[in-house]
Amino acid sequence: MLVAKSCEVINKINKSRSRRNKWLKLLIKIAVTLGFSLWIIFSTNWKDVWFYLSEIKIHYLIFYVAILFLGFFISSKKWSVLARFKKIHLPQIEFFKLYFIATFINNFMPSFIAGDAYKTYQLGKKGEKYPEAASTVLMDRITGLVAATILALIFLFFNFNQLVEHRILLIAAIILLISLGFDVMMPQIRKINFLKNFVYRIAPEKVINFLKDLASYSHNHQVLGKSLFYSFIFSVVGVGILNYILFLALGIQIGILNYLSVIFLISIISALPISINNIGLKEWAYVTFFGLFSVDPAAAITIAIISRTIQMVVSFFALPIYLEKRK
Repeated sequence: MLVAKSCEVINKINKSRSRRNKWLKLLIKIAVTLGFSLWIIFSTNWKDVWFYLSEIKIHYLIFYVAILFLGFFISSKKWSVLARFKKIHLPQIEFFKLYFIATFINNFMPSFIAGDAYKTYQLGKKGEKYPEAASTVLMDRITGLVAATILALIFLFFNFNQLVEHRILLIAAIILLISLGFDVMMPQIRKINFLKNFVYRIAPEKVINFLKDLASYSHNHQVLGKSLFYSFIFSVVGVGILNYILFLALGIQIGILNYLSVIFLISIISALPISINNIGLKEWAYVTFFGLFSVDPAAAITIAIISRTIQMVVSFFALPIYLEKRK
């Protein structure tokens, strides 16, 4: 009886801590978002922003939307490769629909986790393969991050003179190298018996099974290779080409090497879960890193705003699909 009471008390304490941590994380995100947003509001010359908006070439925006959907397709294709490895089979169009809906959800929720949770649930509900589905979503994120990191490092080092000249780029490159090194070493670290036994002793069974599901990808080089291939293609198309179209739409001049040396870095920074829906963070990254190459801050802000607006508007077209699936 005493043991049961003790366990009940411990569970209540853990739940209370979990709720407090969630609220604390949300408050931190709100504070960061407000901080960046206020900085943008008061530091931006909005007359210049309106000028750039008035100069938009509409045909480039149509091209932007087409490339955006191509990026959705590439990402959904990669996700299907990861899912089929886990014996989860859906028509390719279903992967595209779920990815599209998750994009819609992410645009209107405080974090990207909401969209990932939706994808996990929808993919795993048939046969209740939730751990396997969750591993596909996380591996999708991991391979995407690895590809973006590698591309960022390649173009940063190709642009070596600028890398040396700007300390912020050098610091970013060092952080990316450390991050990539950790990703490469992770499969070997998992093999260390001491660490493996320690994790197995303290982690719940569900967590252990999930980690095993995740680790299984590293044993299949063909699936991992395909996933990384699609990740590189997406980064080039859905990040590199997509954002460069907006520079063309506004008639903003930037050297292609300078552009490529920071666009993938910006995409990584924008994905950091430290603000609500990367609001403010993305705009700050555009101003800071494109500003290194003499891009007008108002122009950088304009590009970030257009990018965010178009993606939100396009994602609304997923609403009918979402409502249909809810039925």
